[in-house]
Amino acid sequence: MKFQGLLKWLALGAVAIATPAAYAEDCPAPSGDPINIGFNVALSGATAGWGLPGKTGLQMWVDEKNAACGLLGRPVELHLYDNEYIASKALQGARKLVLENDVKFITGIGGTTGDSQIPFLTEAGVFYAPLSTVDLNPDRPYTIAGTDVFPRGEMMRPLYIKAVYPDLKTMAIVSQEDPVAEVGQSYEAGASKAAGWTVVYDEHFAADTADFAPVVTAILAAKPDYVSMNVTWPDYIPLIMEQLYLQGFEGPISANYIEWSTVLPKVPAEWAAKVKGFESYPRFDDPWWGEPSMQRNFANDWIARYGPDGPEDVGSPMTGIDWLYVPTLQIWADGVEKAGTLEPDAVIEAIRSNPWVMTLEGPATITGEEMWGIRNMMSQPVPTTEFSTDCNCKRIVDMQRFEPWFEAHKATIIGEVESRGNMWYQRK
Repeated sequence: MKFQGLLKWLALGAVAIATPAAYAEDCPAPSGDPINIGFNVALSGATAGWGLPGKTGLQMWVDEKNAACGLLGRPVELHLYDNEYIASKALQGARKLVLENDVKFITGIGGTTGDSQIPFLTEAGVFYAPLSTVDLNPDRPYTIAGTDVFPRGEMMRPLYIKAVYPDLKTMAIVSQEDPVAEVGQSYEAGASKAAGWTVVYDEHFAADTADFAPVVTAILAAKPDYVSMNVTWPDYIPLIMEQLYLQGFEGPISANYIEWSTVLPKVPAEWAAKVKGFESYPRFDDPWWGEPSMQRNFANDWIARYGPDGPEDVGSPMTGIDWLYVPTLQIWADGVEKAGTLEPDAVIEAIRSNPWVMTLEGPATITGEEMWGIRNMMSQPVPTTEFSTDCNCKRIVDMQRFEPWFEAHKATIIGEVESRGNMWYQRK
C-alpha cells in the first residue's frame, strides 16, 4: 500500500527541489568565497558500490544550486576523497577536507569510517552526514543521518514480506562481520520477531570471505523459508545470490541494497522474479513516482548527463545510490538557509525546528531519540522494491512510514538490540 498522500507531497515539492534554475531570476547569481562540501567515501574497494555512484547526484545538486542562488548567496564546491572504507584513511580524508578545503559538511558511508573522523569533525564544528544512522549518539551533535533507510528498512521489510507470504514462518539473517551490520542485524532480528517470524539462522561471515558456498550451505541447513542478507556489502550480494540459486533456494530473499546489473550475470531473471529480491533503494525512473515528479526530473537529468551518449557517460545504468547522498545534504542546506549562517549550533537548531523537510525521498521528519539518544535522524517514507522482468530491474511495491510500526513494537525491538549489546549507550 502506497504511503497515503505521498504523491501529492512529491508533486508539490518537484519545482522547489528539482528545478532551482526555475527561480534563479528571483536572486542574484552566487558570488564570493565558495561554501565547500566534502564526499569522504569509498570510491574503490568492496564497498565502492555504496560510494562511487553517489558523486553524480551530489555534483548535480551542486551545479543546480550554483545555477540558481547558491547557498547563502555563495557558490558551492564539492571535494572528493577516496577512503577505501578504511577507518584511518577516512580520518586522513576528513583532515584534508577540513584543513585544506575548508569544508563545512562531509557525507560518506559511515560505520568504522564515521567513528574515526567524527570526533575531529565535531571539534571542528563540521557537519557529518553518513548513510548509517548507527553513527548517531548524543556526543555527536553535528552528525545527521537517515537518507539511507538502514536500519528502518531492515525493520520494515520483514513486516512487508510477512504480509505477502503469511504462511511462511522461518527466516535466516546474514551479513559480514562489521559494526554497522551487527547493529542492523540486531534491529532486523527484533523487528522480525515482532512481525511473527521465527529466526532460525542469525550469523555473520568473515569480511574477507571469498567462497560463499559454505556460507549458503549453512544457511539452508537451518531450513529458512525466507533469507535476508541485511546490510551485506554490495560486492558480496551477487555471490551469495548465485549460491542461493545454485543450491536450490526459491523462497523470498531481501537485502539492504541489491544492484541487479551485477546480480543478473550470475542468476536467471526468472529465478530473480521468483525470489523477488526485496530491498529499499528505489530507482528514480520507476513509474511509481509518476510524472511530473522530482524523482523523475532527477532521473531524466541524470540520464541526459551521465547515461549513454551523455557528456559524462559513466558506462553503467543509474542506480539507487546515485541520488542517495543528496537528501541529507538538502536537509543541512535547508537548515543553513533558515539559520542564515554556517554556525553549526544555529544550523542544527534550525534543522530540528522543522516538523518536516521536503527531500528527494519525500517529506522527512526529524526524530531518532529512542533509537540513538539524539534527535538527528531524518525519517522519510520507507520504500520496498522487488525485481521485475518487465525491465530486469527493481520496482517499488510498497511505501510506508516507519514511525507507527516502531512505536507499536519498540519494546520488543529495543529489547532484542539491547540483549546483544548494540544500543547506542552500550557501544560508546
